[in-house]
Amino acid sequence: MTADTELASHPDRGTNPRRVAAGRTNRAKRGPLSPAGRERLRAAAAAGRPWEAGTGPVTAAGKARAAANGCGRQVGPVSVRAARREVAAVAGVLAAGRAVRGLAGGSPSAG
Repeated sequence: MTADTELASHPDRGTNPRRVAAGRTNRAKRGPLSPAGRERLRAAAAAGRPWEAGTGPVTAAGKARAAANGCGRQVGPVSVRAARREVAAVAGVLAAGRAVRGLAGGSPSAG
């Protein structure tokens, strides 16, 4: 991987202006998409039906990898969503403990 490719592929380092210029030049060479070209693309997509093949991860390892996709840019060791999930789980355990204590006839102030 060259420095140009590495620079453009890393989200925190910005974009490489030479690659942006090359992309604009290539797009200008192709010109706009004609209605006939758009219809050809539509027909090719309809014939291939790619939406039927996209099943997503099947194995447990693949599912774990997909679940961790956004963790690369999180700020701390635990994501906000995971922290909220942990707090909710602890709150559920505490609520269950209070309910059991209430059913057993114990008072909440008794330690």
